[in-house]
Amino acid sequence: MGKIFLKTFKVVYKKFFLTTILILCIYGLINNSNQQVLGQFFFNENKHPMLTFESQIFKFKINYPNNWERTSNLNNETIFIAPKETDSSSSPAGLVIKVIPTESKNFSIKSVSNTLIAQLKKAHKDFKQEYLGQFSVDGKNGIQIVFTATDNNLQNRKAWQILTINQNKIFIITYKASIDKYSQYESTIKDMISSFKFL
Repeated sequence: MGKIFLKTFKVVYKKFFLTTILILCIYGLINNSNQQVLGQFFFNENKHPMLTFESQIFKFKINYPNNWERTSNLNNETIFIAPKETDSSSSPAGLVIKVIPTESKNFSIKSVSNTLIAQLKKAHKDFKQEYLGQFSVDGKNGIQIVFTATDNNLQNRKAWQILTINQNKIFIITYKASIDKYSQYESTIKDMISSFKFL
């Protein structure tokens, strides 16, 4: 009885061991050969085709999903808004490009960043900075800041704000989303920002 059990156990263990090795080998081949293609296979189905917007006034262009709404206002802002979800009255995420023309050359991106952060702290009592560091926009040096705060609609939001300067114009690119939706749209926003070009 014991010998039969031991023989059966060895056969089952051998099959399990060989199956495990085979799975690990396949996984290793996929990871090493083309992990990016695998990622695209699973996740690209939710991505929409991109349109291109060009601002002839402020000399920049950017790609955005074709199902996002685009508007402009009198504050030199171009706004891209993600579609509303069925159970929400407000958009879950959006990207704003604000341009501030200036005639002065006596300022740096660091001073602009310090001024902006001071304004954010004054406007939002619950402002909480999560990250501050350098960032490049189409080859131009910039600064990025990630923070959370309650917006004008009393909704707690997370934002990623990028500052850069081009031809005496300050560019402020802001991604803002509900905290629980921030990571969901982050990949799309990164694609948009990486497509940003000065004309």
